Amino acid sequence: MTIDAHVHLWRLSRGDNVALSPTMSAICKDREPPDLKPLLDAAGVAGVVVVQAAETLAETLFIIGLARRYEWIAGVVAWIELASTSVEEEVGALAWNPVVKGVRPVRDDNRSISWMGLDRGFQALLDNAFSLDILVQNWREIPLAALLARRWAALSIVLDHCGKPDIVIGAFNPWAHHIDELASLPNVACKLSGLLNCARPEADAADVGGYMKHVLAAFGPGRVMWASDWPPLDLACDYATWRRISDSALTTLPDFQRYEVTEGTATRVYRLNS
Repeated sequence: MTIDAHVHLWRLSRGDNVALSPTMSAICKDREPPDLKPLLDAAGVAGVVVVQAAETLAETLFIIGLARRYEWIAGVVAWIELASTSVEEEVGALAWNPVVKGVRPVRDDNRSISWMGLDRGFQALLDNAFSLDILVQNWREIPLAALLARRWAALSIVLDHCGKPDIVIGAFNPWAHHIDELASLPNVACKLSGLLNCARPEADAADVGGYMKHVLAAFGPGRVMWASDWPPLDLACDYATWRRISDSALTTLPDFQRYEVTEGTATRVYRLNS
């Protein structure tokens, strides 16, 4: 059974998906469970983790409502404002619903993550056994994620989309160095996703293969989880293509390690069986 550890769902009429631009015609439309389910079935994916796509608690309620209707939504990673004066109560309220497994705090689409350094909010995550997804839009800020992971060594942290390397200009070595630093911290996992969106248009396995191999080597399959980042994925390729590229990159792994990447890590980090 494969778990897609990172998808988004949205209904534009709700009005809070402000990061979407009309120029993104492939994805600037409603993307709801009936749009995704045929892609999952065709790719042999049994369940998904839905990650916040808007900087509002209202969107989290919307996703929780979808999870109640569609049992293959195995978990939700919610948005939270870490600096809220009621962050303890807000995280506690989310933790009451077992489908919510963690949070992804985002400000201004995380063009920079330099704002992340608030003791109070992170303590609330620990107190409620929530994981923390970190969206890094600039790979040069991966060291900031490492600083946070060192400071909060008991907190389960997930780096989204391999830290978004700049594959277009081929800045492999400095990105790889930062990934190695982050991967040395045992409380951090990484999502194998988003790479084609970081590459040139019509990129293929040859463009991203080295980055995939490095993430797998640095973190080890037991701390890597496969994900699609659908529907932003559609700006680079279709779901089936990314699944094919991913399967090809994992073919050299023994069965038990492929299981970790495609199911085990996500199940363990997001507590999908609880």
